[in-house]
Amino acid sequence: MFNREKLLSCGFEVDGGNFIRRQKILDELTLTVIIDGRGSVMTKIFDADGEPYTLHLVEGASGSFVGSVKAECERVLADVREQCFDVENFKAPQTLRLVEHIRETFDDKPEFLWEKYPNFAIFRRKDNRKWYALIANVPKKYLKLGGDEELEILNVRIEPEELDKIFDDEKYFRGWHMNKRLWLTVRLDDCLTDDEIFTRLERSYQLAKKK
Repeated sequence: MFNREKLLSCGFEVDGGNFIRRQKILDELTLTVIIDGRGSVMTKIFDADGEPYTLHLVEGASGSFVGSVKAECERVLADVREQCFDVENFKAPQTLRLVEHIRETFDDKPEFLWEKYPNFAIFRRKDNRKWYALIANVPKKYLKLGGDEELEILNVRIEPEELDKIFDDEKYFRGWHMNKRLWLTVRLDDCLTDDEIFTRLERSYQLAKKK
């Protein structure tokens, strides 16, 4: 997904719901890169007279100049992807909604601490640096659900008595790779509502404050 701050620092300007940047290429052409609110990228090229240049889009078009135009467009777009888009470490829609909720509610970003596990991320409080959430992707069989298909999960803090009441090894699990008395694991495949996930996350945030 695109990063708004990175886009603006790379010369993009806001135009309605889009981000737009214009730059000279090959001295005589202007390349316009347009990124909409969903992250879709489109390009337009204009010549020195302001007329659209489209020869590079014609199937079978050849020649050194056309080849240079195509190569330059590809180079610019590769730079934009590298400099202005964040890597999507998470795939499940509910996980993406959760990460956005954390950003909006606590202004926290995921921390990826393990090179061996690039899709494992922790979130921690700013005041005491204690973790209040961990997102990971694990094979379902790790939760005794069967199969090698991977599933994104969330670990949150919980009171032991509450955990004893709700764990069922179907939707609620004792903390995967965490203290099994103090951490709850839930699936991020929409088997629980966002409201419940967010409520448990916010309770975990409060529990992380306790000494």
